[in-house]
Amino acid sequence: MRRLSGWSKGGGWRRWLSVLLVAAFVPFIVSGCGNQQQQEATTAPGGGAGAGQDGVETVTLRAMTIGKPTERYRFDNLKDAVERLNQKLEEEGAKVRVQLEGQHEDRPWDEYKQRFILAAEAGKAPDIILSGHEDVAPWAAAGHIIPLDEYVRDHPVYEDIFPKLWESVTLDGKIWGIPQDTEARPLYFWKSHLKKLGWTDEQIESLPERIRKGEFTLDDLLETAKQLQDKGIVPAGQGFWTRGQPGVDFYMFYLAFGGQMQDPETGKLVLDKQALLKEYEFFARASQELGVMKPSLLGTEWPIWHRAVTGKQVAMWVGGSWMVAEWKDQYGLTDEDVADLGYALLPSGEKGKPGVTLSHPLVYMVTKYSKHPDLAARLILEATNAEFNTRHAVESNHLAIMQSQLENPDYKSDKLLSDIAYMVEHAGFVPLHEQFGNYDQAIYRGLSAVVAGQMKPQQAVDTVVRQLQSQLGDEVIIR
Repeated sequence: MRRLSGWSKGGGWRRWLSVLLVAAFVPFIVSGCGNQQQQEATTAPGGGAGAGQDGVETVTLRAMTIGKPTERYRFDNLKDAVERLNQKLEEEGAKVRVQLEGQHEDRPWDEYKQRFILAAEAGKAPDIILSGHEDVAPWAAAGHIIPLDEYVRDHPVYEDIFPKLWESVTLDGKIWGIPQDTEARPLYFWKSHLKKLGWTDEQIESLPERIRKGEFTLDDLLETAKQLQDKGIVPAGQGFWTRGQPGVDFYMFYLAFGGQMQDPETGKLVLDKQALLKEYEFFARASQELGVMKPSLLGTEWPIWHRAVTGKQVAMWVGGSWMVAEWKDQYGLTDEDVADLGYALLPSGEKGKPGVTLSHPLVYMVTKYSKHPDLAARLILEATNAEFNTRHAVESNHLAIMQSQLENPDYKSDKLLSDIAYMVEHAGFVPLHEQFGNYDQAIYRGLSAVVAGQMKPQQAVDTVVRQLQSQLGDEVIIR
């Protein structure tokens, strides 16, 4: 049993590609592929290392990152850190230098993770892999990654990164990853829609604070969404939306009703039946009773979803802070639209309790297949600095991971990032547990059935409980 060090709360990847894709996915330096953004360095003679002048060896490290074009600094920060690391190696008199190969990929998460797993199984994994912090547990258990304590704990970066983020990568008392970014997942709304409903400017501007204080709840959200539909401000079924695809956002609703996902003492997963029932009842009311959410919403492809919300056809919705950059870059969101965009915590399910959000840190990990784990770890640490992380945060609308970033002029001048910075204090994390994937799938299947009207909330909860007891046994606590 792996125990979690610290605490974390409440998606995961599901679909597996065929093993027949090994030949297509294993290579790391390939010619352009679809939407993949590739960046390469010249390979040293001999493939992994080569001797240069004065007996100095050049080591080639490989890295694999994922994200939209606006998130390219996940790779570029590593690439630009090469010069910094080589300068330090020269000052130390070391007979080694590094160069970087790899790619930043804009592809579905499940394909990206499967690409890594297949490469690892074929012995061709990169030195550095970027992924969600929830992958620490299964990848550590499978032996794909190594602990980084010996490289991290005495480094200045350790003190600069917010402590809560270290908790998100700590398992069995060991640090398995170095945070790269984090975010909030706000409730978005169009201020102009609320004005059409009769809200005053003061009422609109005070909404985030009312949610933070627990004065405006999830029930109030649904009632407001219904009013917006009834007035014809948005079409039926589009008063309130969640994401249309599986993801960790849905656990915010579970947390909003007081749910707990992991026991801090034993590290076991937890299912709170009452909190899950309240979550499912909320979605049944939204999709079946009030009709403010389309019963067919779950399964909506991302381009359709993005066009609907940016086209002001949806009144209120849950999305990621990083999406604003994506909407501006790919969906024509203007500065005027951004000024019209409101954002707040997700309201609590209970009056008087503060709103919630969920953060999903992405982290760099060093694989056990690296022949130079010390250099890989040092490269990550060189890439982790206020300048590099701030340019990523500002361009992609991610939150600061380092305390020193808060004083960076570029970060301080970004209104969105400044406005949502407080949300980190209200954020939970998904659990670090090897069986979280099975836990996640069971809960999402129940949710999907409720939204589609295929199951009643209590029926769905009972089904989830049976599945988890059967699949996870003693690894889940049912309350």
